[in-house]
Amino acid sequence: MKFDFDPSQSPGVVKMLAVMKAFSESKRDPSIAAICTIVREALTPEELAGLPPAPEVPGEGKVSDNPVIAWSAFLLWASLRGEL
Repeated sequence: MKFDFDPSQSPGVVKMLAVMKAFSESKRDPSIAAICTIVREALTPEELAGLPPAPEVPGEGKVSDNPVIAWSAFLLWASLRGEL
């Protein structure tokens, strides 16, 4: 997956990618709500505050002003397309 920024510079994004990998490896179907719940537990307040704006979901545009929801939606979309 290609980002417009270096994800290694955002620990929150790296952790969110790890959450998506865990869902994939467990063969569980993630939902935005499930992803958000785990992310809110996994990320520190500083990591949450440091999340860059999420890429738009193609065909949907900007999903939410809340970065956790926006990133969860984008990563779920990318995961379902096999791009993660």
